[in-house]
Amino acid sequence: MKGLLTYNYLLLIVCSLIVFSCSKEIDGSDVILLNSENEILEFTFLAQENGELDIDVTANINREDKVVSVVLPYGTPISSLKPNVIVSEKASIVRDINVSLDFSTPIIYSILAEDGTVSDYIVRVRVVASTERETLLTIFDQNPDNLLGWNIASEDISTWEGVILVDDKVVELELDEKGLTVLPPEICDLFYLKTLSLEGNMITEIPRQIQDLSSNLRTLNLGENQIEIIPKEFFSLTKLTDLRMFTNLLVEIPSDINKLTELRYLSLSNNSLKTLPSELFELSKLNSLFINSIELSEVPEGITNLSQLTALGISSNPLGIIPDQVLDIEALTRLDIYNAGISTIPSEITRLTNLKRLQLSGNNLTEINKKIGDMFSLEYLLLKTNTIEEIPNTLSNLINLKTLDITENNVIVIPNAICDLANTGTEILIDENVVCQ
Repeated sequence: MKGLLTYNYLLLIVCSLIVFSCSKEIDGSDVILLNSENEILEFTFLAQENGELDIDVTANINREDKVVSVVLPYGTPISSLKPNVIVSEKASIVRDINVSLDFSTPIIYSILAEDGTVSDYIVRVRVVASTERETLLTIFDQNPDNLLGWNIASEDISTWEGVILVDDKVVELELDEKGLTVLPPEICDLFYLKTLSLEGNMITEIPRQIQDLSSNLRTLNLGENQIEIIPKEFFSLTKLTDLRMFTNLLVEIPSDINKLTELRYLSLSNNSLKTLPSELFELSKLNSLFINSIELSEVPEGITNLSQLTALGISSNPLGIIPDQVLDIEALTRLDIYNAGISTIPSEITRLTNLKRLQLSGNNLTEINKKIGDMFSLEYLLLKTNTIEEIPNTLSNLINLKTLDITENNVIVIPNAICDLANTGTEILIDENVVCQ
């Protein structure tokens, strides 16, 4: 009997523990969830581990389609290459990663997550098929009315205008205003290209192969063309620091703009955008942003996230005021808001203590806020073409001023103290009938 009681007592304890354990599983307090991430985050061929390469080459990764694409320079042997692969935290690669592989055919990389789920990526390596000279000739041939002026009979492409070589490799193309209408996909075979400037042509389309320039391209100028759409492949150019797309036919900036994390300079002026994606304001390294004449009726609040912004152009937009959120960007040294329907300068402008250039020409200003005289860092105060009648004496405090432009206003008299700034190097631009008094 005693043994039976002991057994029943032990059974009761075990059941209680099971119930208690189950209840904790149900409320989730003791549940340990295993990591399910199984992505390739980075795929690179490092020059120090691959003697065939003279620079590191980073792949484009399409995580949606699970495809890794690599482009290598002309003539690169790919039968024995060792990649450097970074995967999700706590995930692993189901193959030996310390050996060289033959990439002449696609290779499957299986990524095993901590929870046991597997994701298969296909890795494709392409070697540029044409020499740089052949690629340049394709640009020439596909634009029969071009103004390139190249002597295509010459084998020495370093003599071709706008083609800049370093160590016998094309690193820069300056082809502004050359009558180009087509940007052929083959241009993306210029593997070592760091700067591409095509301003002032008549290009209508960006080839999706543009992503093949992602290893080296830093500066891209497509201003003053006829481009309507930015393809999604464009945003693989993650090393871009300078992007100029002004004066095109763009009506939208895709949200993928936030993938261009290295951008420092961005110009989107003179496009019919009307709005900007919030993702643009995630570009934390941006220091220059020009969004003049894009039909913007208000500046998004997110602009205050651009803490490193030093130059901002929001001119020729129907703003009506100097936006308060702009006055919160403390790093600004240049602010352009001309032709924006502004009628007053708020006293809060003095929050921009680092401002050196203030451009407010072509607005509806009738007076200058006296507080401007407290902005001692100002070097350029540009107030042309307003209806200002009086210049406050406080502007004489701006001892660092290099240019004061008050032409085409209703000013008749300027205080002598302001005129005296000319004695210390300030250029004072006034109408002929204006006198110092």
